[in-house]
Amino acid sequence: MRLKDLKIAAILWTFLFMQVAVTLTFLATRSERFISFTGYLQSVKYSTILLLILSIFVLVFKSKDFWKFEILKYSFAAQILILYFTMLIHTDIKAINSPTILLMLLTIFIVFTNNLNLKTLNLLSISISYLNIIIVLLQILKFIPVAQDNIRIGLNVISDRPTGLLFNAFAMGYASVITFAISAYFMKSNKFKKLNLVSLVFSITSVFLSATRTPLVLVAIIGFMTILQNNQLVKKYWKIVTFAVPGIIVLFPLGTVIFGNIIGNQDMATLNGRTLLWDCVTSRWNQFIPFGVGVQGAFPQGFCSDDEWFSKLRHPENMFLLNFVESGILGAIGLVLLFVVTFLYSGKALKTGSFLPMAITSTFLMSSIFYVPLFHYLPFLENRTADRGIYNFFLFTILWMAIMNAFRPENIKLSPKKR
Repeated sequence: MRLKDLKIAAILWTFLFMQVAVTLTFLATRSERFISFTGYLQSVKYSTILLLILSIFVLVFKSKDFWKFEILKYSFAAQILILYFTMLIHTDIKAINSPTILLMLLTIFIVFTNNLNLKTLNLLSISISYLNIIIVLLQILKFIPVAQDNIRIGLNVISDRPTGLLFNAFAMGYASVITFAISAYFMKSNKFKKLNLVSLVFSITSVFLSATRTPLVLVAIIGFMTILQNNQLVKKYWKIVTFAVPGIIVLFPLGTVIFGNIIGNQDMATLNGRTLLWDCVTSRWNQFIPFGVGVQGAFPQGFCSDDEWFSKLRHPENMFLLNFVESGILGAIGLVLLFVVTFLYSGKALKTGSFLPMAITSTFLMSSIFYVPLFHYLPFLENRTADRGIYNFFLFTILWMAIMNAFRPENIKLSPKKR
């Protein structure tokens, strides 16, 4: 493995180890016997610092084009820079002083200036799916608790939805879609066929056990397009596919609401209550112009409703609206532009016969509509569900960036041995 590959690979493998350690530490606190919650917070703190030190070490041996402008790289970096800018405006001292923001920013530059070997990427994804299913099985057997109690009647086969490597079932469902997409791609490419086949089974099982509907839609789309990705018609009409896929995803919630109203299903008509949160934010749009309210001031308890569930939920279950609340117009536009750029690059990869970048980008778009996967959680913010730091979904954001970088037109031209 080349030194450049080793840099980003070391960060990703270390991150995965820390993800497991932090998650299991949190699960141990739920038993109230082994580890105190303070001990868990310390695990978040020191694991984040360790990753930051590793990132700085890589930065010391940076390549000459580390800070060089490239639209794909800076589309990701802009999200962090905009958030930090608004934190400065609103003097969010605890958030500003958090090492998490710096770590996320450095990671973006490291990923886009150090190509990750595709073999390493595949093995990392396989490891994630295997580790996740082990924790899921232990949760189903009640040897260890779930991270977040969340029962969905009629969809799951157990009393409470497992959370696996993540902190809630919804996040686990989307993470499993990502490992499914990666294993499907490499299995079709005849790489680690047996390992990837098992990973596919584990990923699909995790999606079903998460009892979330939208990941099932993504699995169907990704599976279908992965089979057809080398079809000459798909390569020829890649521009149509590039617009059609995000179009279907954006229209999906609208179609669900309309269908739910037609059949009288309130859960579908409100997207399990999400539309109530969305209406709350959009009805107060003038409060978030021009630069939002910052991270610490966003969604105080009772902001949208005195209902216990709504009051405790500190985000609107939508990344675009969360950006709007925290960072105003800049945040919302920045996220839209991120997906415009990533889908354009994904389309170029599809032109060469790879649907993987579009699969992962589609997963993040869907999860951004129904969830907050990018950088919602920052550690040690008072009265916020922010103790998870980067350990809820940022590992998968790094995977997304690594895939986008690996399948850029200039990198696709590399020989298989170099990739």
